Amino acid sequence: MVCQPDSILTLAPAVCERCQQDLSTVAITREERAQVWDLPPVRLQVTEYRSQVKRCPCCQQETRAAFPDGLQPASVQYGPMTRALAVYLQCVHLLPYARTCQILSDLLGTSFSQASLQAALQRGSTQVEEALEYIKHGLMGSQVMHNDETGFRIAGKGRWLHVAATSHLTYYQYHEKRGKQAPDAIGILPHFQGISVHDSWASYLEYACTHALCNVHYLRELTFISERYKQQWANAMKGLLLEIKAQVDLARAQGKAVLPRATRQEYEARYLRLVEQGIAANPPPQRKKGTRGPLRGDDVRNLLRRLRDYQTLILRFMHQFIVPFDTNLAEQDIRMMKVQQKIAGCFRTPEGATIFCRLRSYLSTMRKQGVHLLTALHHVFLGSPLLPSFEG
Repeated sequence: MVCQPDSILTLAPAVCERCQQDLSTVAITREERAQVWDLPPVRLQVTEYRSQVKRCPCCQQETRAAFPDGLQPASVQYGPMTRALAVYLQCVHLLPYARTCQILSDLLGTSFSQASLQAALQRGSTQVEEALEYIKHGLMGSQVMHNDETGFRIAGKGRWLHVAATSHLTYYQYHEKRGKQAPDAIGILPHFQGISVHDSWASYLEYACTHALCNVHYLRELTFISERYKQQWANAMKGLLLEIKAQVDLARAQGKAVLPRATRQEYEARYLRLVEQGIAANPPPQRKKGTRGPLRGDDVRNLLRRLRDYQTLILRFMHQFIVPFDTNLAEQDIRMMKVQQKIAGCFRTPEGATIFCRLRSYLSTMRKQGVHLLTALHHVFLGSPLLPSFEG
């Protein structure tokens, strides 16, 4: 209950429910309260702007008062809050165009066309340009950044959606390629000097920043190897990584900045022994003459090779507590974009995909920074978008 409700309706008993005595002049013994929270009747408010024209008595020049930005004489358009709601439904809740327009028409009691929605999306995308530059600059200067990519369909063709993210910032951009050409074009990783957390995709490792690998990806592979090939070393390696994670989480909760050197050396020695056990248990078989393709157990040997070569990157979370155990943050950011593809199928045009990525970057960042999204979008359509803050 709230102390100051918007309205108070007082209910007085007229007669005694037992003997029917008139109670109109009887003193009140006490009051009991109940509150109802409900929406007021929803309807659009129409504001008419009348621009006055005055003639100069000196030079006879007529001067007309300026209409608000984007409003022309004899024109009609939706206001900033209505456009904010339209973009909110489409970009945050991932509703298709037709369903967004239907909801707005039902809710507001007026027609809202797909052309109006498209115009709102285009205007919003243009208005957040400065904010997107802030986001990119903030990501370049962050200590730890998560990177990931996933398939993305645009105009019936396969493309790649790339994400760079921290707990404070999100930036999406699609590209025709999955490899190094994409991060180069996006322009964040080439200038990044912190720690990039990602999967083992080789293109990321070509950049000069420090790297850390997602251990959840390795846990999945180790689980597969353990279950498919019944290899004990894989199950033991999985247990070791989880044990190290538990120790790091405990030390961090106790306010420590690093595990003791002896503990880290012990874990690294155990790690190496398990890799050596796996290599010894999986020698490459002789290839029969005339055969092609992967050999039996190549997936096991490929995993062992990465565990051996990328030990420092895999265990970086043990040495630097600012490094997370996994890239769940980037995967969570990218998951809702996959949901959008499942709902809508694909984007019809590259322009539509670009607009969506730009607005989603801005809205994801604002949500992470605790900003009410409808408030943020309202400012966007007022022409004064809120700018994100940097971490720290």
